Amino acid sequence: MDSENRTIELDQIGRVLRITLNRPQRHNPLSPRCIREITSAIADAERDSTVHVIVIRGSGPSFSSGYGVVPGDLSPEEAETMSRPKSLESDVHDMIGIGRSWDAVWECSIPVIAQVHGHCLAGGTDLALHCDLVVCANDTTIGFPPVRSMGVPPTNMWLYHLGPQWTKRLLLTGDTITGEEAARIGLAVESVPADVLDDHVLRLASRIALIGRDLLTANKRVVNEGVELMGRARLERFAALNDAVAHRSPEAREFSRRAAEVGLGQAARERDEPFRT
Repeated sequence: MDSENRTIELDQIGRVLRITLNRPQRHNPLSPRCIREITSAIADAERDSTVHVIVIRGSGPSFSSGYGVVPGDLSPEEAETMSRPKSLESDVHDMIGIGRSWDAVWECSIPVIAQVHGHCLAGGTDLALHCDLVVCANDTTIGFPPVRSMGVPPTNMWLYHLGPQWTKRLLLTGDTITGEEAARIGLAVESVPADVLDDHVLRLASRIALIGRDLLTANKRVVNEGVELMGRARLERFAALNDAVAHRSPEAREFSRRAAEVGLGQAARERDEPFRT
């Protein structure tokens, strides 16, 4: 497969495996195929005793613009399914499926670091927030603007990083924040200037990778179990259900109608214009 068609690139530096999203011209949309390739690479790394830490980053100007469909990425079955109107139950099934895909990141036995720059929006935050650590460029733009017109985050990991008030502050407005702000409120562990992000994250990952895999796994497992005791998996399913229901709200239906009429980008610009003041 030529590099133009691959959705990710892999390179291993010592005990660190870097997964790089590889659709820079489109700001690395998370197509179904891309999600499969990410989770497959993570599963392979879990089986490879030489890998102690995984870093997920994006190529080009952004980490990820969110979920999207890229021509040629869909199997014939997926294309046929997407062409049919969705029932509520099929929509719920699909939203739950998104959460189950990202569970592969959350449940990976070894640490996973999200290296975030540029735009990290909508589905891009679903990926980043399922990682163990988020390290941002200072000027990163992070948020979930689709809450303004389409639904709720289908996995809703925000609560476990931010607590209820900051989660509500961002999800009740669809506002975005910078990497510096994300680090200040706890959405990211730290932020650094964009031109040193690669080196900084690799140093951090290499430092973590000095620890034996079994010890990394044990410590990660204990912390993750604490989050599970708070109800993470149950909330994920509840979020998926509410996202599917919200897709049928009057506002979501109108946004979909307008997007079909003028294009998704123009519809989003119109939606976001009142929030620019």
